[in-house]
Amino acid sequence: MKTQNSKFKTQSLKDKRQKFNLGFKTLILGLIFSLLPVFVFGATIFLDPKEAEYKLGDHFGIKIRIDPEGECINTISVDLLFPNDILILEGIDTGESIITIWVDRPSSFDIKKLNETGKISLAGGIPGGYCGRIPGDPGLTNLIAEVRFFIPSMIVGQIKEQDVEIKILETSQVFLNDGKGTLAKLNLQNSKIKILPTAGGGTNEWREKLLNDTTPPEPFEIQLQKDPAIFEGKYFIVFYTTDKETGIDYYMVKEGEREWKIAKSPYLLENQNLDEEIKVKAVDRAGNETIATLFSEKAKPKEITPPKKKLNWKKIFQFSVISILAIILIFFIFFLIKRKLSIKKEEK
Repeated sequence: MKTQNSKFKTQSLKDKRQKFNLGFKTLILGLIFSLLPVFVFGATIFLDPKEAEYKLGDHFGIKIRIDPEGECINTISVDLLFPNDILILEGIDTGESIITIWVDRPSSFDIKKLNETGKISLAGGIPGGYCGRIPGDPGLTNLIAEVRFFIPSMIVGQIKEQDVEIKILETSQVFLNDGKGTLAKLNLQNSKIKILPTAGGGTNEWREKLLNDTTPPEPFEIQLQKDPAIFEGKYFIVFYTTDKETGIDYYMVKEGEREWKIAKSPYLLENQNLDEEIKVKAVDRAGNETIATLFSEKAKPKEITPPKKKLNWKKIFQFSVISILAIILIFFIFFLIKRKLSIKKEEK
């Protein structure tokens, strides 16, 4: 009887110890998890399609899309890596992008270099922010850019089936539209491509889109600026426009009788006397052009056609003020985005 009672007591003690240990562990885990920060994906950058099959000679596009995951964002920086020993980059379509102010957007002049490195970088901002697709919207309004590729027509039968991957690099960044420049935690989804060793060579949709694009970029204005903190206080110009078809490819600037030069905004003027007219040409991916002209105080147009109707100076003044404020705002946002991206990259 004593032996049996001692067994019951021993078992009871073991049960109590197990319950205590379990409760103690639960308490410790609870304290640990209560002290740890809770991470939620601020955005997902993904490639569309996620998986696909193509043949030799095929032309295809990979769309870079973003899902803010319930957050509002205002700045996006994407670094993309592709197998340049197999795929040839043909172009980058930003005509339908949610990004409106670009800080880094390769032009057609950069395609050769990009094919040599196999890396594409895109960066820009969205004034007012982007909070995701509107519920019920049938369109996929979350496009950053579409990258167009070509698979060289190698000799059929001399190569085997290949699996390649187009990757979004971890150097990509997204910032929340919270007024603090908060860097969102990212979820990245790549695209896997299977290349079949058979002849393809379907329609080149990118080429057709370029041929069908006859619409020039939107009209725009040139703003003359001078700031002690920029370009050592020298005169510079700010310009910006959009293109709804194939996207802006590049800008060119012409001062007086000088030659046209490839340029980016803001642009430091060569002639600081301001006694020549300044022209800025916006060229889209299809080659369509829109030219804006700035006449400074010392470079008035030679002839001014008198108006046929009486001008409403009040409305003209209001429109001019609004236009100037809009350009200044775009210029300010551009520098904020550029500064934000450079600071975060330096921190890394």
